Amino acid sequence: MQEHLFQVFYSSTEAAFSAHHTPRTQWTHQGWAEGVESLDYDSRSDKSFGMKQRPDGDIEIDEKFWEEDFVIPVCPKCNGLLKPNVVFFGDSVPKGRADSAMLAAKECDAFVALGSSLMTMSAFRLIRTAYEVGAATAIVNIGETRADDFVPLKIKTRLGEILPRLLDVGSIVF
Repeated sequence: MQEHLFQVFYSSTEAAFSAHHTPRTQWTHQGWAEGVESLDYDSRSDKSFGMKQRPDGDIEIDEKFWEEDFVIPVCPKCNGLLKPNVVFFGDSVPKGRADSAMLAAKECDAFVALGSSLMTMSAFRLIRTAYEVGAATAIVNIGETRADDFVPLKIKTRLGEILPRLLDVGSIVF
């Protein structure tokens, strides 16, 4: 039933979406990407910056980029390496953040996992908890996930294809 509701919503937005966007909408404004050029050398970019998308969706970056252009930022006070305030794959989630996420999973009405295989126990544990307490659960992911056996709704599509459509519509009412 949930899948049917999504299909009805999706088909009703398709016409409105295609009237305003190209078939392969990108997150960046098309004009910005076309206008990328070097300020130092007055040359236009091919917009790839040496990156190639692999079949699994990851980006392969040309080795020359790492050798010639890539600079790891350092702290101006201590000269230590700077890192964004995110948890990278393989890192531990800070306890306070993990506790807050678990509490939210226990109290939510719905839980949607977007673009995750849920292979890390910390991510899997959240959707499993939400499912066990009776929240509506769904997954949007192109590949297999650790929760495929119990989550009732899985939409197999690329996030880049579906999220712009959902975000363009505004609030969703079923």
